[in-house]
Amino acid sequence: MQTEKQTSKLSYINVAALYVGTIMGAGFASGREGWQFFGIFGTKGYIGLIFATLMFAFIGMIICYIACTKGTDDIAVVIVGEEHPLIGKIISTAISLMLYPVIISMSAAGGSFLNQQFGVHRAVGAAIIIFLVIFTILGDFERISKVFKKIVPILFVIDVALCAIVSFSDIKQSGATEGFTPSNMAPNWLIAAVVFVTYNAIALAPILGTAAINSKDRKHAVIGAGLGGLLLGILTIVLVTALRKDMAFSDSMDLPMLAYSQRISWVANLLFGGVLFAAIYSAATSVFYGFTVMIPEGPKKKPIIVVATLMGFLGSLTGFKVIVSFLYPFEGYIGVVIIGLMVWNFIKTYREDKKKNEQ
Repeated sequence: MQTEKQTSKLSYINVAALYVGTIMGAGFASGREGWQFFGIFGTKGYIGLIFATLMFAFIGMIICYIACTKGTDDIAVVIVGEEHPLIGKIISTAISLMLYPVIISMSAAGGSFLNQQFGVHRAVGAAIIIFLVIFTILGDFERISKVFKKIVPILFVIDVALCAIVSFSDIKQSGATEGFTPSNMAPNWLIAAVVFVTYNAIALAPILGTAAINSKDRKHAVIGAGLGGLLLGILTIVLVTALRKDMAFSDSMDLPMLAYSQRISWVANLLFGGVLFAAIYSAATSVFYGFTVMIPEGPKKKPIIVVATLMGFLGSLTGFKVIVSFLYPFEGYIGVVIIGLMVWNFIKTYREDKKKNEQ
């Protein structure tokens, strides 16, 4: 929700940074999602990538358009409008429940990171992510937006640079180049592309709605969202191209790009390790913020947030690779319905706004 402390207005660059930072979590930055939803399908995956890029830009833009036009970041109003309060309540509750597992997956990713990088127990990395998220979330939207302004450009540049180094390196295929087993929930490139975008859009909607009403104006919000979607698409294409250098190796790793950085040099590994951990933190913070805004204001809100994150820590011990394969596609199917409702609400909002301007 918009806070009284919020004084500065976000430009389109700031909105784009929030967009990218929300989605650019462990699964995205590490290449795990890129491999699972696109790389695994070979060259057909690139068709899915182009489709996903356009969907990312479109969905982000309509979220910002609706939020700015209606002057609210109430996720129920953004999705179904204010004339359907009961449906809106059901939808907002469903989204809240779907956002909560992100703290599980991102803390699991933190555990996988330190385990793969240094061999320490998964619980250590998960606990660090939980602590950082609690510290940031108990602040406000201003604190979150400041963090994203600083770290997202650095994350993006270093991630793209490493992917380029891997793509042009002399790394050879170490095994099979086809025949990899996709998730049962995303069996082909088209379904994979759709659920990839829709489950990410669920995580995106609350934070981007808040960014929209805190932007300089509707133009900055909409352009920023479109730019953010295009940047995500470019990054995914670059990631998948790098992952195809050694497809069997990519398929075997929880965090494949981290593993590639280890093969290049200790400097690359150190830089990318920092990027990946920051990406885990940024995604966990932004998405969990979307969950916390659903909690009613009051003296019990902060204790609920702390308890919820600690429960997420326990759930994270399941393992990151398992979560990406099954939980993300499942949420993507639910997201298809939610995005469909949002598109219909956008059409109604656009017509009403156009009619109002003509009068």
